[in-house]
Amino acid sequence: MNKERYLQKIKKLLNKAKCNSSSEEAATALRMAQTLMREHGLDETSVEFTDISEAFTKGAPDNARKPTRYTAMLLTVIRDAFGVEAILDWRYTARGIPVRIVRFYGPAERPEVAAYAFDVLARQLRKARADFIGGLRKNIKPSTKTSRADNYCEGWVNAVWRTVKAFACTEAETTLMQAYHAKRYGDLNKAGMREAKKVRGSDESRYAGYLDGKSVKLHHGVGGSSDSPALIGRG
Repeated sequence: MNKERYLQKIKKLLNKAKCNSSSEEAATALRMAQTLMREHGLDETSVEFTDISEAFTKGAPDNARKPTRYTAMLLTVIRDAFGVEAILDWRYTARGIPVRIVRFYGPAERPEVAAYAFDVLARQLRKARADFIGGLRKNIKPSTKTSRADNYCEGWVNAVWRTVKAFACTEAETTLMQAYHAKRYGDLNKAGMREAKKVRGSDESRYAGYLDGKSVKLHHGVGGSSDSPALIGRG
């Protein structure tokens, strides 16, 4: 019996043990499940975690060692929209260059759609940021340009955030994702983030980003589900 088949068998036995009105049948199902779990070195939590999948993004809006606030904001937008959880992580190119990514995890196929949506919006945000910087006067100091662009990006993501309807996770899903994080990642991903600096023109930059971000639409999918990545992008 391959891994997927015996995991499904264990889950069915555990469900039968929990839901069966006959105490004798429930006890028998539980014993059978426990026998299989011992044979394969599993506990009940490990079996429950088979309902959780993971998906990785191709990149992120920036590769800073200390993530920018707008990257963290975009992560939260996607997390709320698709009913998943996420951590910031790294992948390394063939040349050993670190690239910032996001690791989404949650029930069923939702993490895969969330990763797709994040990549789409991250790509749009990078382009919007580059266009914004390109429109600034050439005599502005590079550090000021960076700060204005950071403010622009925060405004852009904030506009997208305001259009998103949060995905309604069940209490069981939320509890399972919390347990998954605690077991697999512990205290990982508690690093701070870099907020946009307040400089001359930062308020105007943030507002410009907000206006541009209002044209971006993020949908759950057909019928409110999260399985239609084709509906993610500009309205």
